[in-house]
Amino acid sequence: MGYLTYGNTTAPIRVDDELLTHLRLVIVTKLRRNESFPLTLSLGDGAVETLWVHASIPLRFVMDEEAIIDRSLVVAMMNAANSTGGLDLTRGEFAPALAGSRVLHAMSA
Repeated sequence: MGYLTYGNTTAPIRVDDELLTHLRLVIVTKLRRNESFPLTLSLGDGAVETLWVHASIPLRFVMDEEAIIDRSLVVAMMNAANSTGGLDLTRGEFAPALAGSRVLHAMSA
């Protein structure tokens, strides 16, 4: 299980390593192109959170181990991130990739 730390908060978001590997690839690619976008995550308690991903906002990715890249998942995530709605991981098209243990949890400090 990995962690995504957003902004200057002390509350990291727990993310499965496989999902975080793909998410990191998409985010780094978008930021390298100077492209901001909204990222919507479903939290473990049923809440949904949207983050504005921008180069001026600190991000930190921490993973136990990197997963093998699934090119079709990266393409789907990039297409979503490029859309007007941004990358919304709560949408049905990402359900197969997020099945099983891939649940996101917000952790308070």
